Amino acid sequence: MARIIDLKLRDIRCFAEEQTANISRITLLVGENSSGKSTFLGCYSTLAKLANLVDLDDKNHFDDPPFHMGSFETFARSGRSDFGLGGTFVDHCHSGASFQFVADGSGKPTEQRVQLEFTGTGNEERTLEIDWLQEPDVLRFNESSFRLDLPRSAISYVPISTWLSRYVRHGYLPYNADPGSFSRGQNSSQIAADAVSFAKFVSFLRSELPLPRGTSFNVEAPDPQLPHRRREYSSQPRYLGTEPDSDLGKVAAVGKKLKLWDAVSVSNTPETGNYQVLVDTPDGRRNLVDVGYGIHSLLPSLGAILSKERDTVFLLQEPEIHLHPSAQAALAQFFVESNHSFLIETHSEHFTDRFRICVMEGILRPQDVSILYFERSADGENSHIHSIGLDSQGNLLNVPTNYRSFFMRETERLMGFAE
Repeated sequence: MARIIDLKLRDIRCFAEEQTANISRITLLVGENSSGKSTFLGCYSTLAKLANLVDLDDKNHFDDPPFHMGSFETFARSGRSDFGLGGTFVDHCHSGASFQFVADGSGKPTEQRVQLEFTGTGNEERTLEIDWLQEPDVLRFNESSFRLDLPRSAISYVPISTWLSRYVRHGYLPYNADPGSFSRGQNSSQIAADAVSFAKFVSFLRSELPLPRGTSFNVEAPDPQLPHRRREYSSQPRYLGTEPDSDLGKVAAVGKKLKLWDAVSVSNTPETGNYQVLVDTPDGRRNLVDVGYGIHSLLPSLGAILSKERDTVFLLQEPEIHLHPSAQAALAQFFVESNHSFLIETHSEHFTDRFRICVMEGILRPQDVSILYFERSADGENSHIHSIGLDSQGNLLNVPTNYRSFFMRETERLMGFAE
């Protein structure tokens, strides 16, 4: 399964300079509000899309739902003219990628520099660097076998990643990949040398640049904004199916295992033609609006996870928030037993402790879980990401001083003992 195993951020909102965070199959994001956890999830989602290079369109991917991080001005750190995003990959067509962004004329982030790392056909490590030089308006390509400047007008005015995904990936190369056509358009005194570089550039794009062939990231970010609870729905909720072996059946089975309900069903009301979601509990069968909010809050996430058969990385924002501690622990166990990977923003120590217990019991390997602690500076202007690991007994490794006091403060707030 293709995964990002570390994420690098520079000058993005509360993240000053470059920071690197380790990512495992299950990664828990903890920290105070406004410390950058949701921004981190949005950056992961954006990097996965850009690095996949699959038919990207000309838009601001940082503003995709459900993260909606806005324009360059709202996303880049105050006072910075650029920001950076990158990572290291496994089981992907690239071993790593990095992107440097500046603002375009409309205020959107646009790529000024793209660097792709991969293993070439000769099993040697290769790196392609592409820089947009605004004066003059050219793209500079750097690789160990060539260096070439091409006018931006000869390539594309869309972002570099979009050009790679929509043109190069489908075989559309500058000057129709013809060195003669390239040479006729040059005014340089180094035409012969440039023509040789252009020929190597074409050969490289055709044979070495490993655009996706079934080894791309598969990332899902369910919208944390829940649909309103209704006694009746005009159409069946999209996260529930109708057949026993459908998503509804899977959701019902998992919910029973989590001890949230005995069964879930969808009933059609003949008089109105509307649908009701019914939940069987020890107290009897009830409409969804008449049971705890935790059940309603969990249904969409469970539906999204159980609908995916292919290994997927899910980006989840506080999936445990409305659940009883015992249900939180059971939900963590469900994630451990899943075939998918998860980046989970959470404020619950009950939730994080269950993953530690799973490691201690040998159900989960220590290297398959990590905790990222987002710690704000005293003035609240910056956040630092601490990567915390676990040993084989579930003990925390490399724990920053304030990590434990964070959960104590959260508990005090929950009980009304602190502001």
